[in-house]
Amino acid sequence: MDSSFAWKFAEEPNYNTNIDQGFPYSDFPHQGEFRLLKIPVSLNDLIKHVDYFGEGRVESTEGISGFANCYNVNHQYRLVSSGPDRNKKIPNRIPVLSYTDCDTSAYVKDNSVLTVSVAAERINSSCTKDIARVVNNDLGMVVVFGAQDQSQELKELTTELKKKGMLPYVNATLPNELQGLTLYDGHVAFFNSNDTRTRKFELYNNVVSGNYFSAVNISKSFDVTNIGDSIDVIIQKLIGKAPRNVVVFAYKLWHGGAQNFVRKHFPKHYQYIMNEEAVTIVNTLYKQALKLDSKIDPKNNDRAAWGDSRLPRTSNRLSWKFLPVCKGNDLSFELYNIDCNMFMRMDDAGAIDGDKQCWGSTRSEEDPDDSRYEYYLEPILEAGDDAFLITNVQHKQQLKLQWNPDDFGDRLLWGNNHFAYPVTSQNRWRIEKWSSC
Repeated sequence: MDSSFAWKFAEEPNYNTNIDQGFPYSDFPHQGEFRLLKIPVSLNDLIKHVDYFGEGRVESTEGISGFANCYNVNHQYRLVSSGPDRNKKIPNRIPVLSYTDCDTSAYVKDNSVLTVSVAAERINSSCTKDIARVVNNDLGMVVVFGAQDQSQELKELTTELKKKGMLPYVNATLPNELQGLTLYDGHVAFFNSNDTRTRKFELYNNVVSGNYFSAVNISKSFDVTNIGDSIDVIIQKLIGKAPRNVVVFAYKLWHGGAQNFVRKHFPKHYQYIMNEEAVTIVNTLYKQALKLDSKIDPKNNDRAAWGDSRLPRTSNRLSWKFLPVCKGNDLSFELYNIDCNMFMRMDDAGAIDGDKQCWGSTRSEEDPDDSRYEYYLEPILEAGDDAFLITNVQHKQQLKLQWNPDDFGDRLLWGNNHFAYPVTSQNRWRIEKWSSC
């Protein structure tokens, strides 16, 4: 219980660790009913940082929290609760009546703060309204520590800040002065959606780190008709940095209401994949398209998979669909042959060199999670042309065509035992829209 008596006789704030902001009402109880001098004196000199329910910099056995160079909005009789400054007065404190009455309008001007921080568990309706009131809508940022994307604590705050044009970005890159806290696993940052340069930077970082919810939100905030070519450049950079994440990102966009973003900024074949359209899968070295054998192997009732040497590519057995298998942020695909009504499976048995043959097979309904039928797509830039490595989930082998053809010029399809052979253009595939003519 915070008491006026304990607060009145408590030790002064620690301004050795913390930087004194010179706030004239820091050592007084709440005086909101009086006419006070508000900060900042001029809106040309915005307040750098306000921490809601902060106690200054605190380093304790539990971890590190708080900031040394900021104002701290807190209960008028609150004392530092842990660490070496425990039971001292809070430095640079802006007093409020209670934890659920966080109105600082008597002390802080509207739209006057560059950075606002708060712990997720301390957010309430009053706090939310005051944060939205004080943060500068053009240059400001709000950071919620300990929050997860789509968490309950963020819903009301997100609604209020959206009115000011500020959108949430999960685990956005923070300036150095906001880093180093150890009590929280993550954070959500809000800043102005018109800050295009920052949003592009955050888009890149979120895809690399696998924060697809935030990446999709950022993408939706762009005007897909007028953003220019710079997003296309970011997608190309992401293919080089986090190729498999790019495919997951495209899937999350496509199924998250941002199909136009994929159409506008991704290579064309991503549309074919995500829309489950009929495609041809062509090896970049031998220029042969995948097909299934016209005959069923009597030993296993499967069809051998081949690269087809014939041109033009008119056989219906060359038409495939990529069917997604999404488990959270793990995305793989089944390769479904439309004409034969079979799925590509990689054999368990290997040849002498460790390579495993691939077959068209009828999936057993008794084992829907058989990952021998599932493949990761990993884009790779080859001479400026987008190609893919296609890797079996179960055996971790990439699809390749056999180096020596049969009498018809066709080549068997294998998984590449990468421990024996390096990745070459034998392993790379282009995905093209299927056409029988």
